[in-house]
Amino acid sequence: MRKLLLTVVTSLAMVMTLAGCSSSQGNSGGVYTDGTYTGSADGMNGKVEVSVEVKDDAIVSVVVMEQQETQGIADPALETIPQAIVDANSTEVEAVSGATVTSNAIMSAVANALDKASGAIANEETPEASQQPLAFTDPDVIVVGGGFAGMNAALEASTQGAKVMLIEKTGELGGSGRYAGGTLSGAGTQMQKDAGIEDTPEAFIEDIERMGGGINVPELTQKHVENAAAAVDWMDSLGADFGDRTPTQPSTYDAFEIPREHRVTGGAKAMEALVKPLLDEQVEQGTLEILLNTEVDNLIIEDGAVVGVRLTDSTEYRSGAVILATGGYGHNEEMLHEYNFTNVLTDAPEFVTGDGYQWAIEAGAVLNNMDYLPAYAGGVPVSDSGFVHTVTAQNTAYPNTIWVNTSGERTMNEFENLDSEKKAFYASTDQNIVWMIFGQYVIDNQDPIFSREEDWSHFNEELEKGEVVFQAESVEELAEKIGVDAETLKATVDAYNEGIETGNDPFGRTDDRQPLEGTLYAVKTVPYVMLTKGGPLMNTNAQILDAEGNPIPGLFECGELAGGANIGGGANIGGLANTSCIVWGKIAGENAASYALTGAISAE
Repeated sequence: MRKLLLTVVTSLAMVMTLAGCSSSQGNSGGVYTDGTYTGSADGMNGKVEVSVEVKDDAIVSVVVMEQQETQGIADPALETIPQAIVDANSTEVEAVSGATVTSNAIMSAVANALDKASGAIANEETPEASQQPLAFTDPDVIVVGGGFAGMNAALEASTQGAKVMLIEKTGELGGSGRYAGGTLSGAGTQMQKDAGIEDTPEAFIEDIERMGGGINVPELTQKHVENAAAAVDWMDSLGADFGDRTPTQPSTYDAFEIPREHRVTGGAKAMEALVKPLLDEQVEQGTLEILLNTEVDNLIIEDGAVVGVRLTDSTEYRSGAVILATGGYGHNEEMLHEYNFTNVLTDAPEFVTGDGYQWAIEAGAVLNNMDYLPAYAGGVPVSDSGFVHTVTAQNTAYPNTIWVNTSGERTMNEFENLDSEKKAFYASTDQNIVWMIFGQYVIDNQDPIFSREEDWSHFNEELEKGEVVFQAESVEELAEKIGVDAETLKATVDAYNEGIETGNDPFGRTDDRQPLEGTLYAVKTVPYVMLTKGGPLMNTNAQILDAEGNPIPGLFECGELAGGANIGGGANIGGLANTSCIVWGKIAGENAASYALTGAISAE
């Protein structure tokens, strides 16, 4: 574990009033108890732990005590965010571009420490802060996974009258939503109506079928779109900030026929913050128990029915129904290799390990659409960070570069393409390796090919290593260095250069470009994943199905685990994932509660 102490201390003359502090700090009374407090939050690669000194209701210092973030990538956030928090006397400061996850982790860890300083939560470092007894140990419903879907499932089940135990293996709720964007999508929302946009669930389904390749489960698609608008409206009713409230077309995904993307300021994290107080109310009423830092080992299955969970410490909790909201498998390299890619990197948080898939299989579930995973283009597999994605080669309208496969062939227009086309290219190409090739002109005249880099220094470092960046004085020499057929690569480059002269590029490029000549460079790129898209088959009641298509008694699911492709097919739909967490979280919660309390689901 790499440790880095970054101390930020200000003079007490800089003390500000507590009114400047964010409400997210948990200080409702407006008074902190002077002292030094520790806090932690999940970063990209593990816990980020901080020490926060408070005096006279001001944040005097912030020290990052321990972290496992990627060296080089996370350093700007580690170096600047603590001072920014002290200067602002608030955890709500601007994240560092390129190190957003680490930035948010530091802010959350400081907020956790300030909650202790304000008394909003117990300070476990004091003898008085003993473990509170559980409100109950005989839940009607157990929800495994405290991400956005699990939060919504637990809320719905508890408001339906069930005693609910929400089990989360990390130290805080939110899951992958803490790092996700804030898009939602629905057809017939109030915001669409206010903007004069006519839309229907039928039109939404037509878009999914047009873009999705027919791999969706039609009844799940129907159920989703019928409930999506209500999910968006519900988030609106809770006070989510939708900006100018005008639905748009997706900016990074394939376009709908009708504008139906709704973007929440602050990302999914802001939506989760609106749901959290509703969960707190259920906790206060005694209908919800939240167990953090608690890891499930497996399901308890008796006579083919799921009747509870077993923790890693062998503790067992039994219930009438279990909802799996455990997320995808984006940080499970073994599963990604088994189902999807020969070479791949990940942007998924380290806790997204696919546990729920194995548990579901052992209960009799059938996985569907596991081979579909639209990974992002341009991940550079630098050795410093291994499986974790930290470097991206620019791949959106980046001039004077061609992309070739392991045979040295071009197969697509590199400059004018859809996001879905790039994803399909990386998914289908041999070994999932794409070489980006360019000449000296690019280095001399363009922004660095590594995204979010101010200069070419990092590129030059990787060139010196000779692992993912290569340089040559001829096509043949470059082909030898990157392991592709020299004759094929020479023919590819010649055809590209001839297309520049004739204005007739083999793949239809029309951008103004320079020929590939002189010193040449190649960058090795592979796909990188965020969300996974396959999952256990379920019915419209969120019940997981067995091989015969029958519901597995007592077992429900929601969220990323349920499989975005099963619901939305192979369509790159903006807002599908976040909206699914609301729609299917509520469906799973309602039906699991009904099953546990009455023996039948709500729709029966």
